[in-house]
Amino acid sequence: MSQGQEQSPETAKSATEARAELFALVKAAEEDGVTTLIHKRDDRALLAPLDRFPAARQPDAFPSHVLSAAQKDFGDLVSRAAHGEPQVLRRSRKPVAVLLPVDTNSASHSSDPAAATGAAPAGGAVNSQGTQSRGSAPRRLATLGDTIGSVLASGPAGGPTFGLPGLDTATGGLQPGLLTLVAAPPAGGGSLLGLAAARKTALVDGRKVLYAASGPNRADIFRRILAAETGGDYPRLKQGRLTEPEQQVAERLRQQAAVLLIDDGSDLTAEAIAETAPHVEDLALVVVDRLQAAHNARLPLSGDRLPDASQVLATLARTLHVPVLTVVDSADPTLLNLLDADVTLTLASTSNPAKVQVTVTERDFGAIGSAYLCPDLLHARFLDAGAAPLAGTGGEGPAPSIGTAAERALAEAALPYTSGAQQGLPAAVTHVLAALRTALASGDQKALAELRPSLAEVAAAPPPVPETAEGRALAAALNAYNTDVSAGAPGQPAAVPPAADSAHVPDDEGDDELDLKLTDVIDRWVSRI
Repeated sequence: MSQGQEQSPETAKSATEARAELFALVKAAEEDGVTTLIHKRDDRALLAPLDRFPAARQPDAFPSHVLSAAQKDFGDLVSRAAHGEPQVLRRSRKPVAVLLPVDTNSASHSSDPAAATGAAPAGGAVNSQGTQSRGSAPRRLATLGDTIGSVLASGPAGGPTFGLPGLDTATGGLQPGLLTLVAAPPAGGGSLLGLAAARKTALVDGRKVLYAASGPNRADIFRRILAAETGGDYPRLKQGRLTEPEQQVAERLRQQAAVLLIDDGSDLTAEAIAETAPHVEDLALVVVDRLQAAHNARLPLSGDRLPDASQVLATLARTLHVPVLTVVDSADPTLLNLLDADVTLTLASTSNPAKVQVTVTERDFGAIGSAYLCPDLLHARFLDAGAAPLAGTGGEGPAPSIGTAAERALAEAALPYTSGAQQGLPAAVTHVLAALRTALASGDQKALAELRPSLAEVAAAPPPVPETAEGRALAAALNAYNTDVSAGAPGQPAAVPPAADSAHVPDDEGDDELDLKLTDVIDRWVSRI
């Protein structure tokens, strides 16, 4: 290496020497930041601390080897690294050092092996002699074969999700390396989507989340999470009044606290977030809540500083190869163009005040999906309401309203259970209520007519429901539906009289018979889709 090269190693060894001293060299890199130049004939690589290449901390981002196996194959690993393919060294499962190409000026700022600027493998280098500065290594290009192999090896998308099936289908999940922007007007619920992704990733998947809170403080975030997890009323929780079950959930959340890290500092900037994130081990998601369109002297992430902040966050996503989800309190197209996110989720109201539509747009590609959500602001969350049609794909909005008012009210009351947000109903009852929601949403009159006898049976003998706000709402809706059926309301079937020998049917046999009837109706309906 020439004396003028910016990042020179502190020691230099042959591959044979480095193999013999590998454990000591890794310890020096890990604890003291020592970088070692390793040479093997014409191949040269750096044994470097992880700070030189933060993306090496991400699971499965690059080839990795436990130290004992790395020592055995060390010469081969040096050659691979020298040819542009970083090699991560692990102690058990923990990354502790990385082998890099000698010229790592670009590699230290990118999570993509294709961006590492060490010598490239044959067929993967640009060797434009007229344009390269003397002493610089050629840029490595990934062949299509390399890319296909990498994608196939990674399997199905395993990035974080929102835990809302319709939206997760529309987005394909939150993709590593991309900046995703949630755009909604003030008080439009954008922060709740950021919170949903954080809850699902940290509390369900058990993966690390950095929650950068510019606006809400950590107490607000805790209360919103508690409201969403328990179904407790957020205004009451803000007053500090917790029921005994809510206190139990709060204690459970305390035990999971290590996976959700909150930064609500008053000096929170995009640069501060980018500086902190590389030090969070096994980081899976960064949530920034939020960018404020109007200037606020107390909030650095506001006003005319937002475009620069967005670029810093986009670079962070690429550098660490993690998804960065950022909320902005505006849906102004001019501002969104300036923020230039990879993916944008835009929330908009619909003709139904109980629903919002989320349109998913990719930069340079346009709208790729859409979903409906039901705001449940009392409990600081969204509930799933299924997929929505994209403009220009045969539908310009929700299907025409069908069914009676009691049926629509029942579908809305059942939504927490049919979406999976709440549990506690018999499977057969959940299935028929889900079929009701689907029939109403799709405007399928025939399916609705076939479901009505089963709905009448459920309403006439409702199952026990959980003692929660959602459970009580569902019980009330079932009672109202049964009242309409008994009164012979227009569009409702006549009440089904009990069978003559029903008094002699044991309870468990009656349940089995109801399950079979509901299953038959659902199977007939599903077979027509």
